[in-house]
Parts: sequence; C-alpha cells; structure tokens
Amino acid sequence: MRGFGHDGSTFGQLAYLRAIPEKGLAIALLTNGGGAAPKVFEALCRELCAELAGVTMPAFAPASEPVAVETEPFLGSYKREGFLMTITDGDGGPGTLRLRYEGADGLAGTFDPLVWHLTPVSHTPVKTVFAGRRNEKDAWIPVVFYALADSSRYVHFGVRATAKSA
Repeated sequence: MRGFGHDGSTFGQLAYLRAIPEKGLAIALLTNGGGAAPKVFEALCRELCAELAGVTMPAFAPASEPVAVETEPFLGSYKREGFLMTITDGDGGPGTLRLRYEGADGLAGTFDPLVWHLTPVSHTPVKTVFAGRRNEKDAWIPVVFYALADSSRYVHFGVRATAKSA
C-alpha cells in the first residue's frame, strides 16, 4: 500500500500531512513550534493509520550497524537565499556528519544556529541518505545528498534542495 506525505516549517510553525488514497485517509497536524511535535505526529499518525486503515507505517531510522560511507564529498557549505548549512565530520564515529543550519544574508543572526547529527542509512552512486536529528528526543528525519548530471552537489533537507557553494 502506498502513501505520501509532506512536512513543512517556518519560524515557530510546523505542519505535517500524510495520505493513503487507497484507504481514503488523510491526516494533518498544524502546530506552533515545539521540538516534541515530530514525535507526537509520528506516534499519532502510526496509531491512526493502523486503526483507520489497517496500515503499519515503516519507521525511519539508521540501522544498528550504520552503512559505511566516505564523507568527504558531502563536506562543505550549502547555501540558499537566507540560509547556510555547513557540513562537517560528525562526532558519532566514522561516516557520521554534523549539519549546522543558520541564517544568512538578511536572516543572519535572527535565530540561534541549529545542529543536526547525521548517521548514514543508504548509499548508491546516485544518492546517499542520512538519518538526522538534533538530540535523542527528536524523531529521525531524512537528509539526502546527491549530484546532478553536471556534477553540481545538493543536500535535500527539510523539504528543500540546497546547492553546495564551497
């Protein structure tokens, strides 16, 4: 059974949507901030999908034995209007990364930088997927690195693709 979803956020607001068209089910949650919202939505969505549609949602998290990944191609800065992400080697062992997310340009200094710890989940020649979270209380979210045909590199994080700038 296939479903789809979309999450979004802006300063102080979070939104979540999941749909299983075959079962006529849509679940949405709109919140005003709060680090607990992703875990609350995940638990709520799992329960509702099971009860109302008989569907078990797969969990997204790194495996107990992380995938071996060479991190060098992902290191550097990724920038889009108003935001800068800096990727460095992580402190969680080989293959882990650290993602620092902060305001840039007109948004510089408007919020404290946020840091995610990334653990590899899968690796193919086309893309590499990491599971990221800020701390152990947060739900895991996908962070995807890929290169286009012209060799330009991107990170897809928080529903947005951002080009590597340095």
